[in-house]
Amino acid sequence: MKKLKYLVLILCFCLFISGCGKKEKAEIPKQTSTPLLMEVSKEGTENKLYLFGSIHAADASLYPLPDYVVDAYKKSDAIAVEFDLIEYTQNLSNQMELLTKFVYANGKTITDDLQKETYENAVEILKQAGLYSVMMEHYQPIMWQTLIENVSLLQTGLKEQYGIDKHFLTLAKEDKKDIIELETAEYQYNILLGFDIDMQVYLLEESIKQYEQSKDTMQTLYDLYQQGDLALLEAFLFQEEEEQNPYLEEYNNVLVTVRNQNMAVSLDQTFQTGKKVFCTVGLAHIIGEGGIADLLEQKGYKVRVVE
Repeated sequence: MKKLKYLVLILCFCLFISGCGKKEKAEIPKQTSTPLLMEVSKEGTENKLYLFGSIHAADASLYPLPDYVVDAYKKSDAIAVEFDLIEYTQNLSNQMELLTKFVYANGKTITDDLQKETYENAVEILKQAGLYSVMMEHYQPIMWQTLIENVSLLQTGLKEQYGIDKHFLTLAKEDKKDIIELETAEYQYNILLGFDIDMQVYLLEESIKQYEQSKDTMQTLYDLYQQGDLALLEAFLFQEEEEQNPYLEEYNNVLVTVRNQNMAVSLDQTFQTGKKVFCTVGLAHIIGEGGIADLLEQKGYKVRVVE
């Protein structure tokens, strides 16, 4: 099975994207983006499920979304998301409680687990972005890794307030549509906390290695997202493994494969109730072998790209 080429949390994870900021007021631009939308149906029923891959941070150029996306949302009774990001960001006490789980126990610090060069490189990246403080010394490597991913986003100018999931959550709350949470914030935190220290250090080291090219990678990915070409997106994101890497195996299994399977089961069950759902979860969960679209096809659903 093809695996994710990059550690791209922007397409598969809601957490650790900054919850601050509002969309700047601007003139309504011309509609130019054509992001990927899939329609899921099944013989014997007129019900529809829409799969619209989310990108968790974007910019104003993504909007307004094309009519085929807006129409699919309007036709739906509910939206399905990874979790309610708006509610999560408004609950500061819950955020702080979850973040404390990433603090070392028994007086350990980050330097106990990192080689000197890795530590110095990580500190330098965070300092340049204004994200380093001495408190970081008490956080496990996975916290450092996710912050460095956020720095990569800052370099491209992409912001959480323009993210697709937040956009549709805002609309759904205004329109009083049902919001189906396929996961929870705590579940996503626990995924990261489930990585042992060796795995966390590996992910941090990989993020540092990829850091210099991360801006170009993110920009290319964002351009492809706006184009919405399924074949180009899959070719860019996924590749066959040339050699076995147990760390990447675990990363793909825990962050992608298992979650895809769980979300596909939930969407299948909801479809059978007759509720028409507009699902917007990270794009990396929807496309590719073993993605939600593929898994639903295996269950007998028909999936087509909406033009």
